[in-house]
Amino acid sequence: MKKNYRTSVILGLLTLLSAEHVIAGNRPGATTLTLAGAYYHFAPSRHLDNTVLPNVALAYDFTDRWAIEGGVGAVNTNQKLGGVGVHGFLYTVDGIYRLLPHQQFEPYVIAGLGLLAMRPNGLNSEHQGNINAGVGTQVFFGDMIALRGEIRDLYTTTGAGKNDYMINFGVSFLMGGTSNAKS
Repeated sequence: MKKNYRTSVILGLLTLLSAEHVIAGNRPGATTLTLAGAYYHFAPSRHLDNTVLPNVALAYDFTDRWAIEGGVGAVNTNQKLGGVGVHGFLYTVDGIYRLLPHQQFEPYVIAGLGLLAMRPNGLNSEHQGNINAGVGTQVFFGDMIALRGEIRDLYTTTGAGKNDYMINFGVSFLMGGTSNAKS
């Protein structure tokens, strides 16, 4: 019974992924809410444990190719020496440029500015600006829901340069917008 169920699920997913009638869903005027979780890798010079970073993002599509997105993620980790808890938030404001879609896949490049606000000792807050850039793709299941995956490099511009990265996966919900015709 389990084998038949697994086979049915795998065949269903392959059919869904190979469906030629599904096209990417980003469109001018659409607003996108993305709920995600990331693996956040801190630069070794930070002396922090890598962590899972839950995050949420809200984007607005100016065209089918260009969008702006604001995001916030919660940082909860520990110092490698002593295990003291470090908490805070990662804020980002990014521009998104979407490449040519292929069926339900819509790859993109993303870049912008951010702020990593942490309380390394539980009392005083440190705010570190960053420049971030990355690549990703959305996989659409209809014109309103997509899975999203990306990898992003975050370079801290304040203090000694620190180079973090994050691998982010989530679900995007699109609302509104006009025709889905691509330019």
